Amino acid sequence: MGRFRTDLAFKLAAPDEVRIYRDGQHIGDIFKHEDILDPGQHHYLIWLAEDWRGWKRVTERSRLRETAERWVETHPLL
Repeated sequence: MGRFRTDLAFKLAAPDEVRIYRDGQHIGDIFKHEDILDPGQHHYLIWLAEDWRGWKRVTERSRLRETAERWVETHPLL
């Protein structure tokens, strides 16, 4: 699979929230949640504006940027 190029910027909004920007426009958020079934572990939820697909859950922090880029590139309206 090819590498996605979205020119995204990520900015910390709160200890458990990162905002996603594209061309200076806020297009979504990433939220960090504790896994209630495995205390001490976390997962992340990517939410993009006007996306009928809903949340994208990511369990590995190291894959957040790659997953967010793919989610933006495949967004039906962005």
